[in-house]
Amino acid sequence: QARGLSTRRSPRALVSASGAMRLAARTRLVVAALAAAHCACIRQAGEGVLQHLGREAGRFDVPAENEKCGNIPQCYCIKGTPCGWCKSANRSVLGSNKGPAEGDRCSVWVAKAEDCPTLYCGGTAQDERLWWLHCGWLPVVCLIGWIVTYVWRGVLRARHQPTKDDMAVLNAVNFSTGAAAFRTAEAANLAAKGPEWAEAQAADFFGTKRTLESFRKGMHCPEDERLPTKISRPYELNLSDLSCKPGENYEKSRVGPHRLSVTVQVALQWRTALGSSLTKAMFLMFVASVFIMFWRNAARFMEKDSYEWLAMATEEVGVIAIPLQTAVGMLLSFYALNRIAWYWSVLMEGHILQGRAHDLGMLGGALKEDTDENWLARYTLYRHAMLTLFFTYQPFTPRLRFLGFDPLLNCGLLEAEEAEILKLAHRSPGTVTESWLSSWIEANLREEARQQAFHALRELRASISVVQALVDQRAPVSFESLLYIVVYALVAVLPISPSNVNYDNREAIMEGVHVATVLGVGILGGFYLALIHMLRHLQAPFDHIGAPHDALNPLALMNNTERKLRDYLTLPVVNTRAPRAKHSI
Repeated sequence: QARGLSTRRSPRALVSASGAMRLAARTRLVVAALAAAHCACIRQAGEGVLQHLGREAGRFDVPAENEKCGNIPQCYCIKGTPCGWCKSANRSVLGSNKGPAEGDRCSVWVAKAEDCPTLYCGGTAQDERLWWLHCGWLPVVCLIGWIVTYVWRGVLRARHQPTKDDMAVLNAVNFSTGAAAFRTAEAANLAAKGPEWAEAQAADFFGTKRTLESFRKGMHCPEDERLPTKISRPYELNLSDLSCKPGENYEKSRVGPHRLSVTVQVALQWRTALGSSLTKAMFLMFVASVFIMFWRNAARFMEKDSYEWLAMATEEVGVIAIPLQTAVGMLLSFYALNRIAWYWSVLMEGHILQGRAHDLGMLGGALKEDTDENWLARYTLYRHAMLTLFFTYQPFTPRLRFLGFDPLLNCGLLEAEEAEILKLAHRSPGTVTESWLSSWIEANLREEARQQAFHALRELRASISVVQALVDQRAPVSFESLLYIVVYALVAVLPISPSNVNYDNREAIMEGVHVATVLGVGILGGFYLALIHMLRHLQAPFDHIGAPHDALNPLALMNNTERKLRDYLTLPVVNTRAPRAKHSI
């Protein structure tokens, strides 16, 4: 091109052209030198680099290293050595990442130990024992934990569940009338035990004998004839009540004590949500630990191609857990929030029902003439109001549901003639007692007191209906069954699809113990199972056998209501008129 330039060009253009020619020549020389060096590196891939490094370190002997590489029996044994593995020749030779040294030829070259077909390096019998000890200690620990929790929960179950004879009594009682209707000849001999057992279950309520004489004593009633001021447990048992030390009283006017150790003890007690799911959580941890042990051995002994295929299948199973967790989170959040709100509604309706009964007693206390007839009338109102409250909660409370009329007769709240009438009720004895209250108001109260009493009775009946309707409220069968199936499916998938395990890194799978992974499976699965347990047992809010700590105790509500009714109906009359002025203005 320079020779082809026109002679008309300026001297400056000629100088630029000659400089470009010199730069191009130098560039060609540099490229040729680099190509030659690259070829030399390829020819001396292993030996040249290693000898250079060895000369610098003064400790690398190529023939000795070649001999050591030749003695390596397995591919994974090249880890930590300057050797590689020729898969086509099935032997180890000295080399680098580029290939074997000393001009050896190998069509399939493995330079890194993690790329070997298997990660097994043989070893002595002692090494194998150490491997299985390192690999199997976690499943053994989880198995022991599962067995211990299973035995522990079995001991608690035997301690808290009713005896065989008690269960025979429970199963032999007619719920509609409360009368004994034993089904088998073997249970017939328990007929006499039924009332005694029932009274023992509700001793706080039936332990006091009610009589007209003690009722007329009013505020001057002796201590042994008074109703108990404290019962075995409150209407609602909360964590602050259980966190108190023995002999320590919890004051509701202040924030209750919080002790983590006591909270954990309470959470692990019988029939609590966490305690009930503890055994299942330990079993999930055991399954997850066995699954991890399988993968550690698969990463060590299984061919790389087969391992990758199995890892892909396991990751596909793990993908199922992602939408399942989304569905479970959505369904459980919606159902749990609504069920807790429902539980609080049942609790508050009990207090509202108690207030309606107090209104009726306060208005009935207007009948203050101190005559025998009026005392009997007030005592009758007191008994019928308590019977109404009792029959409201009896169908939903196990300790009351299996009662006949005998305990009520023995404690003085029911008379024999009234019991015969109550047995004939079409729906429940509570409707009869509500009618008796209406008749009492019509016969004994007048004018404004009568109108207000009827209004209070209507409110009382409405509260009773609300309590019964709330307890009967359930989720649709399709929704509840779908919730259970989705939760159980997720819990079943969790042990075989841990989300934080990288199956691509075989060495990390083989060498790690993965304690956190196993623990996470137990915590997450136990949390879901605990929620399901809590939601299932909250459907029976007064079941002290199924959920002893979460169940409401209507006996405490009745005790509080009864003591206040006595105050309203037995207080002495005082002069409530305004005093007259001695001098007029």
